[in-house]
Amino acid sequence: MSIGILALRAVLAGALVVVFSLIGELTRPKAFSGLFAAAPSVATASLAVTLGFDTVARARSETVGMVLGGIGMAVCCLVASVAIPRLRAVIGSLAAWAAWGLVALGLFWAVFVGGR
Repeated sequence: MSIGILALRAVLAGALVVVFSLIGELTRPKAFSGLFAAAPSVATASLAVTLGFDTVARARSETVGMVLGGIGMAVCCLVASVAIPRLRAVIGSLAAWAAWGLVALGLFWAVFVGGR
């Protein structure tokens, strides 16, 4: 990937972070404002640049990877909500992080490696 395309991704992602943050500021309750900030805007910017400068197959592959990471994140949140109150912050957070990694990497392997 060239430096120019990487810079374009960074600038577009930053601009979309600002836009999504403004949307988050306008919504109620404020607890949802973080939901609209970084992840959706970076993903949208990355996919837009990929579609503009690469193939649809590459964009599809990146999208599938984002979905798999999102599933891992949901598992992380579920594990954290149970583990942190029981195991305290550090150990519960490590357990949640490990669950995210295991699920996301397992799904990645199942979809991209094992399925071939």
